[in-house]
Amino acid sequence: MKWIVRIAGTLVALLVISVLGLWIASHRRDAGRMRRSIESDRAPDEGRAWMTQPDKLTQWVGWLAEVRPDRSTPAEGIGHRETWVMDDPRMRQKLSVPGTITLWEPPLELGVHVEVPKMFDGDVFYQLTDLGSGRTRVDQDSRFHYLDRFAALMEPMVTPEAMRKMVDDMHRLKSKVEAQPFPGDSTAADSSGH
Repeated sequence: MKWIVRIAGTLVALLVISVLGLWIASHRRDAGRMRRSIESDRAPDEGRAWMTQPDKLTQWVGWLAEVRPDRSTPAEGIGHRETWVMDDPRMRQKLSVPGTITLWEPPLELGVHVEVPKMFDGDVFYQLTDLGSGRTRVDQDSRFHYLDRFAALMEPMVTPEAMRKMVDDMHRLKSKVEAQPFPGDSTAADSSGH
């Protein structure tokens, strides 16, 4: 009987330590923050379209099934609102993520505030830096706050998974931007038969 009490006590202690560890980690200074940079062999204005046009966004943002612009807001710029419909294969239904442009400095800066009631809210900031010679560095800096208590507790596990997705998305963005022919490239027209 003593060994059952010891095993149960050990399991309870492990559970308490695990929850306490998650709670401490979820309250660290950079909780919910994700940052990544990529460099592209294209000028900033060529990459910008891939970050703002719905038909291009769905090609590089993983799980993005549809972008629904809010026609009651400006067509672009600060105050523009749109909803991203995410089709995460791990979820039973699609998730609608409304976003509002909060920073608009074409072609170099873009900021978006996203908010899913009772789940999370956050800010995503993109900065494109002209490196010269037709090269661009794209920096993405995001910070999310989880509103659901369980999700907030699990942040130390959620954020690294979201970071892996962000890295994959950024690599797809680089591939898509660099697959475009250079502006004024006559070889692209020649290869298409025109």
